[in-house]
Amino acid sequence: MELERYEKWEPVEGITNPVHCARINEGEQGLSITLIFSKTVDGLHAKLRINFVGRTPAYTVHEEFVHPWNVAFVEPIPKLEGKWVGWTFPLLIVKHSTWLKSFSESQIVGYADSIHYRLMTLDKIVDVLYDGVPEASWVQQANSTAQN
Repeated sequence: MELERYEKWEPVEGITNPVHCARINEGEQGLSITLIFSKTVDGLHAKLRINFVGRTPAYTVHEEFVHPWNVAFVEPIPKLEGKWVGWTFPLLIVKHSTWLKSFSESQIVGYADSIHYRLMTLDKIVDVLYDGVPEASWVQQANSTAQN
Protein backbone atom coordinates (compact mmCIF):
# COMPACT_ATOMS: atom_id res chain seq x y z
CA MET A 1 0.00 0.00 0.00
CA GLU A 2 1.34 3.39 -0.99
CA LEU A 3 1.53 6.03 1.71
CA GLU A 4 -0.04 9.44 1.31
CA ARG A 5 2.26 12.07 -0.14
CA TYR A 6 1.73 15.82 -0.04
CA GLU A 7 2.69 18.26 -2.78
CA LYS A 8 2.51 22.05 -2.78
CA TRP A 9 -0.33 23.33 -4.89
CA GLU A 10 0.46 26.85 -6.12
CA PRO A 11 -2.39 28.03 -8.36
CA VAL A 12 -1.24 31.64 -7.86
CA GLU A 13 2.01 33.32 -6.92
CA GLY A 14 2.56 35.07 -3.61
CA ILE A 15 1.45 32.60 -0.94
CA THR A 16 3.90 33.51 1.81
CA ASN A 17 2.11 33.01 5.13
CA PRO A 18 -0.46 30.78 6.84
CA VAL A 19 -4.18 31.19 6.18
CA HIS A 20 -6.15 32.61 9.09
CA CYS A 21 -9.53 31.12 8.15
CA ALA A 22 -11.69 29.93 5.27
CA ARG A 23 -15.17 30.83 4.12
CA ILE A 24 -16.98 28.08 2.26
CA ASN A 25 -19.93 28.61 -0.05
CA GLU A 26 -21.68 25.88 -2.00
CA GLY A 27 -24.14 27.07 -4.63
CA GLU A 28 -25.46 26.52 -8.12
CA GLN A 29 -22.10 27.45 -9.67
CA GLY A 30 -20.18 24.98 -7.52
CA LEU A 31 -18.03 25.16 -4.42
CA SER A 32 -16.24 28.42 -3.61
CA ILE A 33 -13.66 28.68 -0.84
CA THR A 34 -12.19 32.02 0.17
CA LEU A 35 -8.94 31.78 2.14
CA ILE A 36 -8.42 34.82 4.35
CA PHE A 37 -4.78 35.72 4.91
CA SER A 38 -5.33 39.29 6.14
CA LYS A 39 -6.23 38.41 9.73
CA THR A 40 -2.89 36.67 10.25
CA VAL A 41 -0.50 39.02 12.08
CA ASP A 42 1.93 40.41 9.49
CA GLY A 43 0.02 38.46 6.84
CA LEU A 44 -0.91 39.36 3.30
CA HIS A 45 -3.69 41.92 2.96
CA ALA A 46 -5.61 39.74 0.55
CA LYS A 47 -8.01 36.88 0.17
CA LEU A 48 -7.58 33.98 -2.19
CA ARG A 49 -10.76 32.73 -3.81
CA ILE A 50 -10.76 29.17 -5.14
CA ASN A 51 -13.69 28.10 -7.30
CA PHE A 52 -14.44 24.46 -7.89
CA VAL A 53 -16.83 25.09 -10.80
CA GLY A 54 -19.63 22.59 -11.33
CA ARG A 55 -20.14 19.49 -9.27
CA THR A 56 -17.77 18.54 -6.48
CA PRO A 57 -18.24 14.91 -5.43
CA ALA A 58 -17.07 15.44 -1.84
CA TYR A 59 -15.63 17.94 0.59
CA THR A 60 -15.13 17.90 4.33
CA VAL A 61 -13.95 20.24 7.06
CA HIS A 62 -12.14 19.12 10.21
CA GLU A 63 -10.67 20.86 13.19
CA GLU A 64 -6.93 20.46 12.79
CA PHE A 65 -6.51 18.36 15.94
CA VAL A 66 -9.11 15.71 14.93
CA HIS A 67 -8.17 15.36 11.26
CA PRO A 68 -7.23 11.77 10.32
CA TRP A 69 -3.95 12.95 8.70
CA ASN A 70 -2.48 13.50 12.18
CA VAL A 71 -1.82 9.78 12.32
CA ALA A 72 -1.72 8.82 8.64
CA PHE A 73 1.22 10.73 7.19
CA VAL A 74 4.86 9.77 7.29
CA GLU A 75 6.49 11.91 4.62
CA PRO A 76 7.43 15.52 5.36
CA ILE A 77 4.69 18.01 4.53
CA PRO A 78 5.70 21.05 2.42
CA LYS A 79 6.42 24.12 4.54
CA LEU A 80 6.28 27.84 4.02
CA GLU A 81 9.56 29.74 3.80
CA GLY A 82 11.22 32.63 5.61
CA LYS A 83 9.77 33.63 8.96
CA TRP A 84 6.91 31.14 8.47
CA VAL A 85 9.21 28.14 7.88
CA GLY A 86 7.63 26.18 10.75
CA TRP A 87 4.17 26.33 9.18
CA THR A 88 2.67 23.94 6.65
CA PHE A 89 2.16 25.33 3.15
CA PRO A 90 -1.60 26.00 3.13
CA LEU A 91 -2.53 24.53 -0.28
CA LEU A 92 -1.71 20.90 -0.93
CA ILE A 93 -2.48 18.08 -3.31
CA VAL A 94 -2.69 14.68 -1.61
CA LYS A 95 -1.26 11.84 -3.67
CA HIS A 96 -2.28 8.24 -2.88
CA SER A 97 -5.09 9.69 -0.79
CA THR A 98 -6.53 7.40 1.86
CA TRP A 99 -9.73 9.47 1.79
CA LEU A 100 -10.13 9.11 -1.99
CA LYS A 101 -9.45 5.36 -1.74
CA SER A 102 -12.21 5.06 0.87
CA PHE A 103 -14.86 5.70 -1.81
CA SER A 104 -16.13 2.77 -3.84
CA GLU A 105 -16.06 3.01 -7.63
CA SER A 106 -19.84 3.33 -7.68
CA GLN A 107 -19.72 6.27 -5.26
CA ILE A 108 -17.46 8.33 -7.49
CA VAL A 109 -18.69 7.12 -10.86
CA GLY A 110 -18.07 9.98 -13.27
CA TYR A 111 -15.33 11.37 -11.01
CA ALA A 112 -12.66 8.72 -11.48
CA ASP A 113 -10.01 11.36 -12.21
CA SER A 114 -10.66 13.33 -9.01
CA ILE A 115 -7.78 15.04 -7.27
CA HIS A 116 -7.66 15.41 -3.49
CA TYR A 117 -7.00 19.07 -2.62
CA ARG A 118 -6.22 19.98 0.99
CA LEU A 119 -6.53 23.58 2.21
CA MET A 120 -5.02 24.42 5.60
CA THR A 121 -5.94 27.28 7.90
CA LEU A 122 -4.63 27.99 11.39
CA ASP A 123 -7.24 25.68 12.92
CA LYS A 124 -9.20 23.95 10.14
CA ILE A 125 -8.43 21.52 7.35
CA VAL A 126 -10.62 21.51 4.24
CA ASP A 127 -10.41 18.48 1.96
CA VAL A 128 -11.97 18.63 -1.51
CA LEU A 129 -12.28 15.97 -4.22
CA TYR A 130 -12.53 17.56 -7.65
CA ASP A 131 -12.01 16.24 -11.16
CA GLY A 132 -10.89 19.48 -12.79
CA VAL A 133 -8.53 22.37 -12.27
CA PRO A 134 -9.97 24.86 -9.77
CA GLU A 135 -9.99 28.56 -10.64
CA ALA A 136 -7.95 30.62 -8.17
CA SER A 137 -7.47 34.36 -7.94
CA TRP A 138 -6.47 36.98 -5.40
CA VAL A 139 -9.16 39.29 -4.06
CA GLN A 140 -7.34 42.40 -2.89
CA GLN A 141 -8.34 44.19 0.29
CA ALA A 142 -9.32 47.86 -0.03
CA ASN A 143 -7.06 48.64 2.95
CA SER A 144 -5.49 46.85 5.89
CA THR A 145 -8.48 47.58 8.14
CA ALA A 146 -11.06 46.16 5.73
CA GLN A 147 -13.59 43.80 7.25
CA ASN A 148 -13.35 40.16 6.21
